[in-house]
Amino acid sequence: MTQSQHGDDGPILVTGGDSVYFPMIEELHQSIRAASPESPALGVIDAGLTAPQVWQLRHDGVTVVQPRPLPHFPVAPLRKRPALAANLGKLWLDRLFPGYRTLVWLDGDTWVQDYAAIELLLGAARNGALAIVPGGGRFWPRPIDVRWLLGGLWGLAQVRSFNFKNGKHADLPLRILRDIGPRPLLNAGVFALRADAPHWEAMRRWQQHILRRGRPFTSDQIAMALAVHEDALPVELLPDTCNYITAWRVDPRSASLREYFYPYPRIGIVHLAGQKAMRFDPAATVEVPDLAGGVHQLSLRYGHFQRMAAALAAELVHQADPARVQDTVLS
Repeated sequence: MTQSQHGDDGPILVTGGDSVYFPMIEELHQSIRAASPESPALGVIDAGLTAPQVWQLRHDGVTVVQPRPLPHFPVAPLRKRPALAANLGKLWLDRLFPGYRTLVWLDGDTWVQDYAAIELLLGAARNGALAIVPGGGRFWPRPIDVRWLLGGLWGLAQVRSFNFKNGKHADLPLRILRDIGPRPLLNAGVFALRADAPHWEAMRRWQQHILRRGRPFTSDQIAMALAVHEDALPVELLPDTCNYITAWRVDPRSASLREYFYPYPRIGIVHLAGQKAMRFDPAATVEVPDLAGGVHQLSLRYGHFQRMAAALAAELVHQADPARVQDTVLS
């Protein structure tokens, strides 16, 4: 299905990045095409791609747009770090990619293992809510960092949460800081939102305020939190499988990545936000335990993981008892 066939009722899956992120953007698109039962429309925010890279994307049927100039974008930081345009531009998707009913954002360092996660995002956004995964939960041993003052004498402490720190940098009023400080962050790396939702204007209004004093890199995430918590706009909080960042397990039988804790559900969207070395070097690996307690050195990059996991599965089949070989399934 081509993009023109989707019409106004179809979604578009959008990512963005610069020339360094281009290999991961290609891997993301490959993962979507492999996982999707159809061919969804794809979009990319050009935040420093080369001309040949843009040509390749458009040749593959991807809509590529440059987000500049847009109102209140900081010129100096963008000049030093053009890739910031992807972070800033994700709050303008309804303007940058018109004609689509729902817009799904996926950071350039994500890939799709199970398309059911995309369907969850679209379903949660169907009635106009922001579909997003919150930080915290069972994978975060300390959802809120606390700095104890005077050794904790009289219970004096300073909240060091993402929302509080970034809100303080943006010079938000104390009333707002006290409200959003203890709340979990909303992870802006993956989200879905209808084009006609009021969140877009609310997030851009907060973005404008934040960029006067705050940090451009985190302005998107704090703006989303403010639109939800201060403007009381509807939100649907999705499970970690829709934006999974840490504590991995591998299931060799299905050659798939799983959540770390029982019942080890299959991860839908893999996010390499915490894997700096791997984002720039596909050969980099991390220790990943399997469901039986073994530990393996694996890459989490799309394509690389599949090949390594398949080799692991084949090795297990070779070592297995012949009676169990027929039960081993390779995906």
